[in-house]
Amino acid sequence: MRSSKFIYCCIPIFLMGCIGTDIVEDTIVPERLSIGNQVSELRVGDSHQFNVDYFNEYGEPTMVQVNWTSSNSNVISIENDGVATALAEGMATITALFGEASDAITVTAGASTTMASSVRSGTFSNANDYQVSGNFSLTEVSGGLELTFGENFRSSNGPGLFVYLSNQALGVNGGFEVGRLAKNSGSQSYTIEGDVKLRTYNFVLIYCKPFGAAFGTGTLN
Repeated sequence: MRSSKFIYCCIPIFLMGCIGTDIVEDTIVPERLSIGNQVSELRVGDSHQFNVDYFNEYGEPTMVQVNWTSSNSNVISIENDGVATALAEGMATITALFGEASDAITVTAGASTTMASSVRSGTFSNANDYQVSGNFSLTEVSGGLELTFGENFRSSNGPGLFVYLSNQALGVNGGFEVGRLAKNSGSQSYTIEGDVKLRTYNFVLIYCKPFGAAFGTGTLN
C-alpha cells in the first residue's frame, strides 16, 4: 500500500511540472493588414480585384472597411472596393489603410497581367525548450493551399502535436488548425481549404494541445 500511495502522489506533481512550464499565454501583436490576390503586373486597360484581411491585436481576422490609395492614379487607379485599373504604362504603389495598420504593394502597368509569387517559405526554430527544425513552404494550389515540410523536418516527441497557421509566433489564438502532425520527421504535406489565403497568416507552429505550448515556430517569408 505504501508504494501505491507514492505512485499516486508523484503523478500530480509530474503533471503540474509540465503544465506550469509549458503553458504559453497569447500575446498582444501589432494590428496589421494583408493585401491578397496580388499581381506584380497589370495590363493597361485591364482591371483587377484586390482583397485584404485585417488582424486585430490578438492576431484574429476581423471584418473592417479599409481605405485604398494609389501613389499614381494616372497610371493605376483604385476604387474603394479594391478594384484597380491600369490606365497607362508605369508603376504605382497600391496601399490599404485602416487606423494604424497598412499594407502596400508596387504594381507595374504594362503589356500583360502577372500574378505575384504563389509560394511563401520558411524554416522552423525551437520553442519552449523543445526541438523543431527543417524547412517548410506554403503554396497556392487549385482550390486552396498546400503546406509542405521538407525532408529535413524534425520535431521532438510529445502528446497531441498539431500543425497551426497563426499570426502569433508562439500562440494559436485566432489561428487556423491545419491538422494533427502526421509524423515527427521527414517530408509531409497538408491540404488547406476554405477562406485561408496565402498571406492570411505569418507563422507556422508545431503546437502541443494538451499543454498549450508551441514546440516549434517558423516565419512565412
